Amino acid sequence: MRHVIVGVDGSAAGAAALQWAAQLAVGAGAEVVAVSAFREHQSEITPGDHEQYRTEHSRQLNDAWIRPATDAGAKVRTIAGEGDPRDVVPALAEAEDADLIVLGRTGAGGGPGFLHLGSVVEHVAHHARRPLAVIPSTTPGAIERIVVGVDGSAESAHAVDWCAEVAKICDASVVAITVHEPYLEWTPSSSPDNWRRKMEEQIDDWTAPITSAGITVDRIAKRDLHPADGLLAAASAAGGDVLVIGTRGAGGFLGLRTGGVAMKVVHRASMPVVLVPPRAGT
Repeated sequence: MRHVIVGVDGSAAGAAALQWAAQLAVGAGAEVVAVSAFREHQSEITPGDHEQYRTEHSRQLNDAWIRPATDAGAKVRTIAGEGDPRDVVPALAEAEDADLIVLGRTGAGGGPGFLHLGSVVEHVAHHARRPLAVIPSTTPGAIERIVVGVDGSAESAHAVDWCAEVAKICDASVVAITVHEPYLEWTPSSSPDNWRRKMEEQIDDWTAPITSAGITVDRIAKRDLHPADGLLAAASAAGGDVLVIGTRGAGGFLGLRTGGVAMKVVHRASMPVVLVPPRAGT
């Protein structure tokens, strides 16, 4: 991990995102690139007013908004972009070859700044080709326990690979969760044919990249729940600090990110959520 793009705007959500990203970047030896995009509030302003607005925006970005990252000891670079942040953030992530995009969430009702869910966060979640971390506005803690959703799909495998890298960086333990909807059965739990035992064996296969890195993986298999409900409940019960899921699970429980389980999890999660998209060419 070399570059982490973080959207900042002076809001509490932006500060929480920057603090979370800084913790990860310090452990990885990565650079934090704090990006703030702005648009004029009026359709017609004088060139002088435009330059004054730009100068004030840059001053806030460099003097106040990046403080959560610098206080954490992260290496920080700032970029003040002009335009719609829904376009600016993903474009800069591509230009910087970012390993991760981090955005704060203020909730569907909006709130201060531009990073409220339903605008920038949701747009980037649907369209970005880089992993996206969505951070609640509460002060984030250290990443000590990572929860990853698995279902055997290629997208799930990408999430597992990302999880393995970050768990190594943070020296974190991992909980792997799958949500299963089996046919009606009467097999006792002690039987080797019981659905839970079979699913736990599959989880072992799916999470091999994590265990091969020497990282402990606990297994949780859920059934007869809505996939988003199962993921969120299990992640909370497991004491997770971040929930990692793939996007566009082909027929699996992760669903399409454009309106499927992944987006429901992002909307409802009380912990940071990382969405890992398919790799280019897959």
